[in-house]
Amino acid sequence: MIHIEDEFFLKKKFNFEKLKEFGFSFENNTYVYTEDFLDSNFKAVIEISDVLKGKVIDNNSDEEYIPLRIESFGGEYVCKVREAYKSILKRIADICCTDIFFADDQANRITKFIDETYGVKPDFPWKDDNGVFRHLDNNKWFSLIMYVSLDALLKNGDNRKLNIINLKIDTSKRNELYEIDGIYPAFHMNHKMWISVVLDDTISDEKVMELVTCSFDLTK
Repeated sequence: MIHIEDEFFLKKKFNFEKLKEFGFSFENNTYVYTEDFLDSNFKAVIEISDVLKGKVIDNNSDEEYIPLRIESFGGEYVCKVREAYKSILKRIADICCTDIFFADDQANRITKFIDETYGVKPDFPWKDDNGVFRHLDNNKWFSLIMYVSLDALLKNGDNRKLNIINLKIDTSKRNELYEIDGIYPAFHMNHKMWISVVLDDTISDEKVMELVTCSFDLTK
């Protein structure tokens, strides 16, 4: 299934006043927007609460238009519907959102703390969602925030995606750190010297920053 909305909102923060100005209504703790398109043959329904959900309704059948999200459906008409829906999403994102570095709140808080402490902002060498933090004097990495599925990290079949941060550690404390829920062997890095920390508030900001400081010192 295609997660079309992620293309426009994955690294965005909503301005709720602008949502109201755009035309969203607020119902049951959810912001809701509907818009007919393609000569009123289709209706976009956008709901924003803890997460953003979107769907397209075929107004002729009053049912959700499923071909929209099936990647193998690339016919001219399906693509026309898909692009029209994307145009609505882009308009909402451009008017109602501001850019953020990462998908998860804790990842953005840690990014802010790193900038305030070390004057370092992430760069994105692979032009994707993976941000590298480097020493200003020697350009060495001291942390890396990535956007991965839990299955990629834990091999547990959970495809939920979240931000993690890779940090260098004192190897004598490795086993002790692995006892902490939310800390795991580093994803795509040396397991002996690096760990991955999930940034879903399992671990406090203070503890994450303590580990960031350690990594910063070890990579000077």
